[in-house]
Amino acid sequence: MCMVYLLGHGLHTAQAQHTIRSCKPSDLSVHFYDGQGEFNGMSHSGAWIVLFNHSASRCTMPVVPQILLEDAQAHVLATGKPGQSLSGQKLRQTILRPHVQWRASMYWVSGDVYDGGHCVTPMRAVLKFPVGDLGVDFPQRTLCGPASGDILFEQGQLQQIPR
Repeated sequence: MCMVYLLGHGLHTAQAQHTIRSCKPSDLSVHFYDGQGEFNGMSHSGAWIVLFNHSASRCTMPVVPQILLEDAQAHVLATGKPGQSLSGQKLRQTILRPHVQWRASMYWVSGDVYDGGHCVTPMRAVLKFPVGDLGVDFPQRTLCGPASGDILFEQGQLQQIPR
């Protein structure tokens, strides 16, 4: 089991160390929200991936979770990468409090704009965890990429959804 030690602000190290375990797939429920079209443009689209920690305790996960998009036979069709605003930064862990919703943006090319490019329609999204994977249905969306290489989509960092 992976553990993270965190220090609180203004507390002595001996007082502030708390062990918070890594999130497990069974701690979370996941769904997608299209943001009522806020990601849609001429040749791009996106969605929010929404996570809910339904466990009774806090847990940690990367601020930019590893997400793969697969077809019905579990072949990887597209891979997430941190957005440009996060490139070059050391990505940290975030603490998911219980019974709170979190979201991260997913943004991709949805039009066949590449010369000789190709498009795919994934069936499921897989969040990767150290202790297992969490697979959920992915809404029927088309992602496109160049002829050679993998199809990539940008991911934003997890943020708590205001109540």
